[in-house]
Amino acid sequence: MREVYRNSDSGLVALYRSVLEDAGIVCHVYNWTTQQAVFRGCAAALVPLPMFFPTLCVVNDDDYAEAMSVLRTPAAAGADWTCASCGETVPGNFTSCWKCQAARVG
Repeated sequence: MREVYRNSDSGLVALYRSVLEDAGIVCHVYNWTTQQAVFRGCAAALVPLPMFFPTLCVVNDDDYAEAMSVLRTPAAAGADWTCASCGETVPGNFTSCWKCQAARVG
């Protein structure tokens, strides 16, 4: 098992996990809830401790190079698309239009 990404923002870790899983790469996240437990128990902690950040790992070491390639590719989120309802250009990682909230078609 090899680490491919670590961040204090569990939302970003979850996003990258879904990108890798969509590419068929089996992943595991360590410290998914540890960081919240550490900071709840220690009110004086002002600086996040990286050792407790959620950590995304590939389960199979042989998938490491492919995982890093997928995560470095800007197109991993998908190509921008045009909203069928209002014609607005929407980033590829959005599932609905940011302007009119219409769901992505196709």
